[in-house]
Amino acid sequence: MTPTELARLLGLSFQLLVLLGLLAASLTLLRQFTEKRTVASMNRQHGKLVGQRALVVSDLRAGRVGQIRPLDPDPAKLKSDRESQTFPAVSDQLISRGRVVRVTGGDSEGYLVRPIEKER
Repeated sequence: MTPTELARLLGLSFQLLVLLGLLAASLTLLRQFTEKRTVASMNRQHGKLVGQRALVVSDLRAGRVGQIRPLDPDPAKLKSDRESQTFPAVSDQLISRGRVVRVTGGDSEGYLVRPIEKER
C-alpha cells in the first residue's frame, strides 16, 4: 500500500467517523426534544386519563411504548381537540391496535394500561 492510498484511506475513515458523530449527536438532540415534549404533555394531562377507557392506536408490547387515544362517552366532547390527541402508553403484555383498554396509572414513559376483558 502506497503512502497516497494510505492517506486517502485515513481521510475517508476520518470523514466517516465525523459523519457518524454528527448523526449520533443529532439523534440524541431529537430524542431529548421528544422526551421533553412527552413529559410536558404528561404533566398537562396528569391524571386526566387514569381510570378512563382508551383505544389503542399503535400496538403495545412489553417494554415498548405505544399510543392510545382516550374514549369519551359524552357525544358533545367527541369533537373536542382532546379526542384527536394520542398519548404514549406502556403495558406488560401485547395489546393489539383497536382494542379498548383501561388506564390504570402512569409515569414519565407513558400511561400504564390494562386490556378490558370482553364480557362472556
